[in-house]
Amino acid sequence: MNTKFQAGCTQTLELCRELYNAGLQERRDAWAVSQTSVNYATQCGQLSDIKELRPELKEIHSQVLQQTLRKLQRAFENFFRRVKSRETPGYPRFKGRDRFDSFCYPQSGFRLAGDKLYLSKIGSCRVRLSRPVEGTIKTCTIKREADGWFVIFTVEENQSRWFPRTGEIAGVDVGIENFATLSTGQVIENPKLLRQAERRVQTAQRQVSRRPNKQSKSRRKAVVLLAKQHLKIKRQRLDFFHKTSLNLVREFDQTVFEDLNIKGMVKNHHLAKSISDAAWGTFLLIHTSKAAKAGRVVQTVPAAFTSQDCSQCGNRVRKSLAVREHRCMACGFVAHRDHNAAINIKQKAGARPSGMGESARVN
Repeated sequence: MNTKFQAGCTQTLELCRELYNAGLQERRDAWAVSQTSVNYATQCGQLSDIKELRPELKEIHSQVLQQTLRKLQRAFENFFRRVKSRETPGYPRFKGRDRFDSFCYPQSGFRLAGDKLYLSKIGSCRVRLSRPVEGTIKTCTIKREADGWFVIFTVEENQSRWFPRTGEIAGVDVGIENFATLSTGQVIENPKLLRQAERRVQTAQRQVSRRPNKQSKSRRKAVVLLAKQHLKIKRQRLDFFHKTSLNLVREFDQTVFEDLNIKGMVKNHHLAKSISDAAWGTFLLIHTSKAAKAGRVVQTVPAAFTSQDCSQCGNRVRKSLAVREHRCMACGFVAHRDHNAAINIKQKAGARPSGMGESARVN
């Protein structure tokens, strides 16, 4: 990335952050003073007047500014959704320089020609594509990471044509010992990426702790090194999730998972780190999205007694989490407890992939 282009991206990101914070402040003040709500349409209509007061905003594409206000609107929509569902609300926060790292061209203002990216009001830059872009590019997001700048394209493409029907359905039991066990008996090993990198992360964290002056260059360097360690783990985990999900989508028309209460499970301090490392919730989100694009079905079923009940005769065999083998005295069925659970999960679904439509998820 050339210096001019990087400076333009940095300036755009900083001005978008200021606009986000100003919009948040306006909403808070309006409610505190007069109990009135300010929405996206109102704030978007003020952009012309704001540009007169802040001429530097004229150097940013109009839709980038609008998308920043949409991001603020989504933050408040999620806040009210959490309040309504009686979750921990989490009121939208002001964004510091380390907490606002992307801006988006939602419709226009960008163009990709070969390996060259053109951004309105910023300039052009050569990019290294991770893979060829197929389909129609709908949005372009510029994101700043610990190790550089990245461009993310949202592409519209009909992927269902790449995945012919298989007529197969699989129950999937996720776990810690193995990441997942299928009703077919296939086992997907748990990479335990955080555990493997734990020593490197601890070393980087100690370097940050030993530099208490938050304004020093040495501390900023240490913070960047720590961020790179976490970023590497994040990318490895996402790569594993996408590859695992793609294999499931290719092989099965329907996959069935337990409806796990992951937030409740991480309250167990003995297993919290391992559960967070496995990140089952993130995997399920990725798999659901990938399945929807391929015309597959993802279903969740109640998790009660999937590990206790015998998948062959239905007899309930009580066992602690430490017992890894299911052994039924009634019918003599013996299997790994995760395999037995995966079969139960499949049987709970009750559906078959034949004749199914293009729906993405059934709850």
